[in-house]
Amino acid sequence: MIAGLPQANKSLFHKPDLFTLFTLIIGYRQHLRVVGTSMERTLKEGDLVTYKKLNPKNINLKIGDIVIASHPKTKNKLIIKRIHRIYQNKFDLRGDNSFSSTDSREFGLIELDLIIGKVDKVFSK
Repeated sequence: MIAGLPQANKSLFHKPDLFTLFTLIIGYRQHLRVVGTSMERTLKEGDLVTYKKLNPKNINLKIGDIVIASHPKTKNKLIIKRIHRIYQNKFDLRGDNSFSSTDSREFGLIELDLIIGKVDKVFSK
């Protein structure tokens, strides 16, 4: 831990490879560009993340995973946060940069149906 923040999972950071490009082209994975500083130390503004959409039959989420979710208060806005705690089908999502993050401390627990996917790769800017 550095200054109380979790270490970045180095296995998430990759250079683009053919498999990743193929899964993006066929729609198996989605991608987003990071905007803002709420996940700094792990994700920086401008980083590109790929994520796998959740499979309702096999939900494999655990504490520490970085997820993409629909903002619970603002329509058509997505957020990237880390799972801090899990309470049955509700999730406490937090940004790694607590000074710059709007997260579950402000809007409460997130229902499972608001979580869209789990980040699997990060391409640094």
